[in-house]
Amino acid sequence: MAALAQKNMSPSIESVAFHKDDLPEPDLKGVESLASEIQTEGSKLDDTGQDTSQPSAYPDNSDDPWFRTAKSSSAAAAPVTGMASMSLLDNDGMPSSSSQPASYSNTNGERTAGRGSVSSGSVLQSTIPSINMEGVQWQLDLEDVSIKEAAERGGIVFKHTNYEVSTRSFTAMVVRRYNDFFWISNYLVKRYPYRMHPNIPPKGFPGLTRFSSAILRIPFLRRDALVIQFFTNTDEFSRVVKVGNLDTDSEEIDPKEEAGNTPWTEIKQTYSGFDDFYGQVIKDEEKYRTQITALEKIARYKQAIGDELCAYSDTLHLSNTPIESKTGSPKFLVQSKAKRALNMNLNELSMVFSDVSLLAKSQGEVMKTISAEYLRRLYDVVISMKLMMDRMRLMDKSKEIQRVSERNHTNRKSLAQLNNDLSGNGTGSIREQQPDRASIERLERLVKDDTDELQKLETEQQCMEVRFYQELARYKCYESFLQTHYHRLMEDQIKHHTLVLNAWKQALVNADNLPTNPLDFIS
Repeated sequence: MAALAQKNMSPSIESVAFHKDDLPEPDLKGVESLASEIQTEGSKLDDTGQDTSQPSAYPDNSDDPWFRTAKSSSAAAAPVTGMASMSLLDNDGMPSSSSQPASYSNTNGERTAGRGSVSSGSVLQSTIPSINMEGVQWQLDLEDVSIKEAAERGGIVFKHTNYEVSTRSFTAMVVRRYNDFFWISNYLVKRYPYRMHPNIPPKGFPGLTRFSSAILRIPFLRRDALVIQFFTNTDEFSRVVKVGNLDTDSEEIDPKEEAGNTPWTEIKQTYSGFDDFYGQVIKDEEKYRTQITALEKIARYKQAIGDELCAYSDTLHLSNTPIESKTGSPKFLVQSKAKRALNMNLNELSMVFSDVSLLAKSQGEVMKTISAEYLRRLYDVVISMKLMMDRMRLMDKSKEIQRVSERNHTNRKSLAQLNNDLSGNGTGSIREQQPDRASIERLERLVKDDTDELQKLETEQQCMEVRFYQELARYKCYESFLQTHYHRLMEDQIKHHTLVLNAWKQALVNADNLPTNPLDFIS
């Protein structure tokens, strides 16, 4: 077809079929140089040490628009600032287990390696490594799920509302009831007790849409087998749970593997500030609640201002019907030229007031449905963090570890004392030594049981501490969404005030055209 086009012939399928025996050869100039450039670029990539044989984390041929969004967003914002010293994270938001030190970039493009590195200019560089995560989870304005009420209600005797749940990434539509959403919420708490995940909202598809989209934004929840079944299996979800034989137990992790190259002293130090972080989360909760309430009030005020402007506009709009005299002289009922000009311009002002009324109402609607909604999603993140920390408070093993450790220490001392006494009474009778051996065996069993229990408790505590370190980092990263929120809010304000300003400028022209000479109204 390229050759046909170059010969000024029609580049169509019919032309190709007609000239199949005498097709011209295309003139592809520069192909050799282009191929050499591509080969040169490929060799440059190899020189940097990159493994070009590995597939991309976000394949271009993926039919999932969220993965494409994540690819572009993560590439555009590779270095993410967060905690003072955050470990390298993998796609699940967890620290990487790679033993190689993370590399960092400063503002001058210099590369440093390891923690506490110093550049050639002896300036201390940031020890915050790049975060290799699916950036889509921070983009709270993205929605992968749409939910609407089904036309038919479910149930034979006791009717219930069904919801049609459609997902773009899974390209599926399933029917679920509110109890199914409630069940999946409880499952997430049981399966991932030490992680943040969305909290179930009250009944109603707006809240359920926000809840479902939040689940699919989080990478480790998006890949959960039961979550996938929830959004893709068209059977009744209660039946899926019964026959699916899916794992619903709490996740098991290796804390050392999860920690990766992050020093345990850093994880311990972070967990030691648990109460301080909890206080900050409480402040964040109050802050976002106040902001949401304020935006909702402003939206209501805008709606009220729009209604009053509309009422004012109605008083300025005058009908063009002639006035018929029933009593008095008709002379004074005849409208003067000034009066007609006054009425015409007042009608124009009425239209301006009506336009400003609509603008005020639309601004209020935008603030309620977009700006306040964005803050609600951040508020949901804060509530998720607060609930996770509440669970951690209840499941903290520190006091139990201390109690078992003290008991184990006492038993070990008693066991050592009995062993010393037994070795000192070696010349005594067997009857005198027998009770000591029984006590020793009992204490040995107690020490062994306490040691095993202590190891189990310490492992659980380490799992919770490393999860808290990771989730705190993820929680702080959500603040990056504030840029999207405030950019949209300021942009909407500028658009609104620009339109209102133009409307008032037009009103000023109409106001200046109103007659000013009093005598013109009686002439």
